[in-house]
Amino acid sequence: MTDNWEQTSEISMTVQSAEMRVPSLAGGRHLLLSCRLVNIARGSCRLEVHPMHDDEAGENILHIPIDRPVMQGVLHVAPDLFAKMSTDVMRSGSRPVNIVVTLAEALAVSIAGDLRIDEETSIKVADASFVFSMK
Repeated sequence: MTDNWEQTSEISMTVQSAEMRVPSLAGGRHLLLSCRLVNIARGSCRLEVHPMHDDEAGENILHIPIDRPVMQGVLHVAPDLFAKMSTDVMRSGSRPVNIVVTLAEALAVSIAGDLRIDEETSIKVADASFVFSMK
C-alpha cells in the first residue's frame, strides 16, 4: 500500500458487457452493465440502469462492499434517455462505452489506484455521463 492518497468524487469505468433484463411478464425492464473500473485498480462494477417512472423517486446509489472488489450501482434515468441508451449500447462502435459516475461524497484513492474504505459503504450518485463511440 502507499502513503499517497487523493480524494476523488468520480469513478470512471468501461462497459465490458450489457444485457437488457425483463424480470416479469407484467412489464418493466432495465439494462445491466458489467463494467471494468478505470481509475480504481482491480475492480469492477455491476451497474443497473432503470427508466424512471412518474410515480417513483428512484435513488441513484453506488454500493461498495468491503470484502470483494465488485461495486454495485443503480441509476434511474428519464424514459426517453433510457430508450436512447438501450439503442446506443447495441450500436456502439469498436470502442467500449465509457461511464463516469460522480459521487455525492469523495473517496480516498491512492496514486496506484487502491481504494481505501474502512467498512461497507453506500454513496449517493450525484450525476453520471456516458460516452458512446460511433461506427
